[in-house]
Amino acid sequence: MKVLIQNRPDTFQIIGGDTIQMIKTAEYLKKLGVDVDISLQLNPKLDKYDIVHLMNITRVTHTYLQLKNAKKQKKKVVLSPIYWNTKDVVFSYFLRTFSFIKHIYDLKDLSVAVFQSIVNRTFFAQASELFTNNEMTSFVLANVDCILPNSHAELKILRERFPKVFEKKRLETIVVPNGVDKEVFYNASPKSFEDKYQIKDFVLNVGRFSFRKNQLSLIRALKGTGLRVVFIGESSKITKHYAVKDTIDKLYYQQCIRESDESFIFLGSMSHEELASAYAACKVFALPSLYETPGLSALEAALAGANVCITSKGSTREYFSGYAFYCDPYDICSIKRAILQAYDTPKSGNLKEHVLRNFTWDHVAKATLEAYMQVLKK
Repeated sequence: MKVLIQNRPDTFQIIGGDTIQMIKTAEYLKKLGVDVDISLQLNPKLDKYDIVHLMNITRVTHTYLQLKNAKKQKKKVVLSPIYWNTKDVVFSYFLRTFSFIKHIYDLKDLSVAVFQSIVNRTFFAQASELFTNNEMTSFVLANVDCILPNSHAELKILRERFPKVFEKKRLETIVVPNGVDKEVFYNASPKSFEDKYQIKDFVLNVGRFSFRKNQLSLIRALKGTGLRVVFIGESSKITKHYAVKDTIDKLYYQQCIRESDESFIFLGSMSHEELASAYAACKVFALPSLYETPGLSALEAALAGANVCITSKGSTREYFSGYAFYCDPYDICSIKRAILQAYDTPKSGNLKEHVLRNFTWDHVAKATLEAYMQVLKK
């Protein structure tokens, strides 16, 4: 079997969860003997491929063109939507921006980003993708041969968001979960991180600073508790397509620094191996995002043995079941209460084994291959 996995053209410039899912799915399918290529082109020749696997309908314009190309060449197509209804989050995102912009230079940076995005037409392109491209998304969902959501919660959102597509015809759907590297994280040791930074029993957060990841609420929740909190990650780099969002996230990061004190430690980015040691060293991994589907860093931390406190919004309960501590990301008291409860609870290893049994990339690849086989039989 020969498979082509396709994603947005800037997948490697703007690294996201879809980037990791694409790379790891291809890597582990190859271990099962599948011949896999990756392409970010919109109109590649598909003569040698049995099946095309599209990823990501958040920026659906690219997916739409890739699907049209595949169907023109009469290829079977499966889709990993990697979708969530973000309208409420986006509205909150921009509404809350001005709650922390108190400096003239902040407004100047934001004004420049808005102006440049208008000149480059990227601002309106994003607005169109978020709010008006339902027709393209509906077309993609209706014309692929199988939809592979990462969770039943994602499938439910798709059904609610695009009811006419699902009512019109019976769509083939197979839930394929997201995954994590057991080779990197399962046997992770805290020693190298503890030796280098001389920190133990801390709360850890990993990810780019942004409204969605909600680090400012985490700081406000834990300030004055006496807990050490470590952040691994940086502010967003300014990219052409997301200039406004990236600038807002940069200002958000600066506000996080302004509101923190000596109990908050900012370490920047790390390699996967360094991250694994940090996960193993922390007492609690905290991810109070506005939503997660389910949060790859939380899966990694869980596999490394950390207690996990995570947002209740998104597909998190489907992955972490009763083994994690959940918080309302919009409620500072809820975040504080859940993290303190997680901190006071001894590590048991139950979540670690749960993730190992259900959510490694081996499981993802096997489920994906089964979906391919089912589609090719039709």
